[in-house]
Amino acid sequence: MRKIMRLFFFTCLMSVFFAVSGSAEELPPLPRGPMILTSATQAMQNADFWIRRIEGAERVVKTREEIEKFNEYIRSLVRENVDIFRLDFRRPGKQIADQLQLEFNTLRNRKLFGVDNQYVQKSFFDDQIKPLVQIDKVPSTIRMKWGAAVRTTSVRALPTMVKLLEDKGDVEFDQLQFTLIKLWTPVGIYHSSSNGQWLYIQAPYVRGWVKAKDIAVFPSRDDLKKYAASDKFFVVTGESASVFKDPARTTLLQRASMGTVIPRAPIPSSQLAAGSSEPYTVWMPYRKSDGSAGVAKAYISRKSDVQRNYPVYSQANILRQAFKLLGFRYGWGGQYNGRDCSGFVHDVFLSFGIAFPRDSKQQSLVGIQLGFFEPFEEDIQKEKALGSLRPGLALLKMPKHQMIYLGQIGKQHYVIHSTWAERTGQDPRKDEKNRINQVVVSDLNLNGNSYIGSLFDRIVSINEIE
Repeated sequence: MRKIMRLFFFTCLMSVFFAVSGSAEELPPLPRGPMILTSATQAMQNADFWIRRIEGAERVVKTREEIEKFNEYIRSLVRENVDIFRLDFRRPGKQIADQLQLEFNTLRNRKLFGVDNQYVQKSFFDDQIKPLVQIDKVPSTIRMKWGAAVRTTSVRALPTMVKLLEDKGDVEFDQLQFTLIKLWTPVGIYHSSSNGQWLYIQAPYVRGWVKAKDIAVFPSRDDLKKYAASDKFFVVTGESASVFKDPARTTLLQRASMGTVIPRAPIPSSQLAAGSSEPYTVWMPYRKSDGSAGVAKAYISRKSDVQRNYPVYSQANILRQAFKLLGFRYGWGGQYNGRDCSGFVHDVFLSFGIAFPRDSKQQSLVGIQLGFFEPFEEDIQKEKALGSLRPGLALLKMPKHQMIYLGQIGKQHYVIHSTWAERTGQDPRKDEKNRINQVVVSDLNLNGNSYIGSLFDRIVSINEIE
């Protein structure tokens, strides 16, 4: 009888787990990519096709020194972009308490659904989330702690992995998911959850809750800076790069995504030999049982798409970086190890060492502004602006979407972007769509036969990242 009861209890427990975590999600199969859309051709699915059309494509747009100044400008413009190593060592607790209260109230007052398509009751926030946030435990003066991400990890609006959805069935659009931060991302730590499983942190381009197990706490900011701001590093310039525990590369630690910066370890003399096949040696952070940071050597194959320094910032290289992500998965806020529209753009420019914002609205503020428009209006002004754009440098923004401009062929303008679906019908109640769910090349007529209008119709701003 006890055995039966244990089995019953285990079954009930697993049912609750799957309902909350979303592990039982049944998603439609991903379309095979790269998809050929609108008037795009097979030849257009290659960066060189577009690079050959640009005069002076390899010309340096900004030097390393100019990029550093550009980063200062970005941080002055976008409040959410922060230099972690310039944060104060102490912070008034009321500022953080007020922010936590605002974020809690905002989500509590929204009408949201669970993965079971049931309305999320206020009691969920009051009984489960509020005790975790423990706003009343924020001290009057916060003494900052400093850490680094030991792996790619989610930044959440609340300290929970429960999915909350804006519409029933929208399991791919978790409203609590801000973004991902990458391996070795430095963070300032403001607060922790009552169960110690979550930390409220400031990362270079986002603030929110992360799992404590994914953050290693360094003794001081200078100790963190020694590694996370080292001038000896590899930057991941491919879609991702595998990091191994051993030189023989038999034990995979993780895959670091485009734009990840990993500090280099001292180079053995054997690696300096011409034609050496030995892997690159890097430093990897890990979290000890008490939460403190440790650092160990790890290894990256020489065949991996990584560089010792940031690539030259040119139109050609921007397009090369963008096309390395062609066909890779769309993922809202980085879910499912994918990239949403602004996440795609963010990774491309981050790989050049640009302190690029993560949010599409913030991205549209950076650089040279070339036009602001009303949706479905000002067609002549839009066409004029599009005709003068520099491919790779130019971003086209729509409400809730961001794209990198590729160029003009005949009368068509083309972009590369990460998108979830193409709307195909005129009835918003049916919301008919073709699933795309990946980075694609398309012209600006995409969605043109639907109730939401084409990409061109909905452009609201154009800027160049210079």
